[in-house]
Amino acid sequence: MLKASEETRRIVRKPLGVLLDTEELRRRLKGFNGIVISVGDVVSQSLLEMGFKPSVCVVDGKTLRTCAHSVERFQQGRIVLKLVNPPGTISEESWSIFKQALDSQPSTILVEGEEDLLTLVAVETAPYGSLVVYGQPGEGVVLIEVNESSKKMVLEIVGTMEACG
Repeated sequence: MLKASEETRRIVRKPLGVLLDTEELRRRLKGFNGIVISVGDVVSQSLLEMGFKPSVCVVDGKTLRTCAHSVERFQQGRIVLKLVNPPGTISEESWSIFKQALDSQPSTILVEGEEDLLTLVAVETAPYGSLVVYGQPGEGVVLIEVNESSKKMVLEIVGTMEACG
């Protein structure tokens, strides 16, 4: 298991991609036929409400660490995979679960714990040309295009994490 260090926390407080509002996100996704991974309950729900069906939804039933949502809407017509991922960490099984989810689209990863740092795993495991979308609380939605540059950035961030457990 990897645990976020102070440096990791400092880095991920800032958007890791392009910060967009809902309308800009809608424009960017319109006509996109590749893989879209949504990380977080609010952004996943927003995409569904806009009529977009993420290839993979990553949800934990919480918003800002407060239980607020039923995850049932993210399960309908999708393969559901479960992942235990304690807050502030990336569990060892995360990478294999994401690969399974990408192989079983449309799918939902139900996280027991917290999904925040799983954006890093999403970018690392997704094929080039995919889009990873997550919410930046109080600011908007962040869109990361999966390419050589974003994969390198993620590996550098993961390198700041501490091995534990």
